[in-house]
Amino acid sequence: MKTQNAVKSLLRWSRFVWFGMLLLNISFLSSAQNTTLETDKGLQVSIAGYDADVRQAILVASQYPAVLSEMQQTKTNTQNSFHFLINDFSQKKQGWFYELSRFPELTHTLASLPSGKSRDEINALLPNQDETLTKAAWRLYKHHQKDVQQLGQLYQQAETDFQKNTVSLDANTQAAFRTLAKFPDVLVLLTDNITLTSQLGQQYASNKEAFAQQLAAKHDSLVIQNQAQITAYQKALAQNPQAKQELNQAARDFARSNGYILPNGQVVYGNGYGYANPYSYWFGYPTWYGTALWYPSAYWSSFGLSYGFGGLGISAFPSWGFSNWFFNAGYYYNYPYLYNYFGNYRRPMVVRNTVAPVRYVNTYRNDVVRNYNYNGGSFRSYGGRSFGGGGRRR
Repeated sequence: MKTQNAVKSLLRWSRFVWFGMLLLNISFLSSAQNTTLETDKGLQVSIAGYDADVRQAILVASQYPAVLSEMQQTKTNTQNSFHFLINDFSQKKQGWFYELSRFPELTHTLASLPSGKSRDEINALLPNQDETLTKAAWRLYKHHQKDVQQLGQLYQQAETDFQKNTVSLDANTQAAFRTLAKFPDVLVLLTDNITLTSQLGQQYASNKEAFAQQLAAKHDSLVIQNQAQITAYQKALAQNPQAKQELNQAARDFARSNGYILPNGQVVYGNGYGYANPYSYWFGYPTWYGTALWYPSAYWSSFGLSYGFGGLGISAFPSWGFSNWFFNAGYYYNYPYLYNYFGNYRRPMVVRNTVAPVRYVNTYRNDVVRNYNYNGGSFRSYGGRSFGGGGRRR
């Protein structure tokens, strides 16, 4: 009996803490229309959630703010040219270009192929047979190969500029920047907060070993908190199958309402593959997305669900973007059991957020810093104008 009561208390505590964090995130989203962190402590908490190799790369790169600023300028120039290239296309066709931008080697291959290849021959070149990628590759090769060539040229120019900016650095620092190139959300975090990033680099340089250990301790603390809360959350939802079913449906509806381009579920992603092939830092994710999504293949896991041949299952908390959509946009009316599960506790008073809240380890990469919607350095609400909404449709 005592054990059961203890479990119930843990579940109640976890649900209250989690719900309070949702409200804190939503409050910030509603009130702070900017893309910058306010304190160096906020930046430290944000990067503490990453694994050791990424944290170390961040610390090394933060000592070179000028290089990061040059990268941001290259991104701005590349995105402007990319948007000009696809501006007259329909949103659907723009999505094909964004999908292809996740695979630069494939882009180069398609741009270099002679005409007349069959669809089977094109499919044989693909890293996977996801429906979105197969359609994008075939249609763009077949009807827009010159535009694909321009896409490849933009990528190569961005990479050339990147290499020029890092060629004078020592091998260890170059390796750090190459590591960060795999994580566009991290680069946006650092470059959009360049002053704080520079201060971070100075703090690290003053006592490298001690500072790295301090971040490692924060990371370990987040892991412990995260695991305990997720375990309680999983147990609670397991006892509420109707709420769990509505969460599964809400995840699909949330993706649909944001226009997310997601894998069709027929590809099994393992060994961290879900975080492979993110949208390029140079091009960004589709501009019509209401909430940041850098890693489409990891949508279900970063949202809090796992997707594969076994169907959906709870693996983490829903993201802040979902929370804002669910509560502030009023969609909770469509999911009464889920709303009852989320909202049947007295809401705590919410004070304006001035420090970035805890980042859940390895579950929130798609949300950047949880509170901010980054893409080209601009904050957009759900009502923001779609980039694909105007122009000639071809």
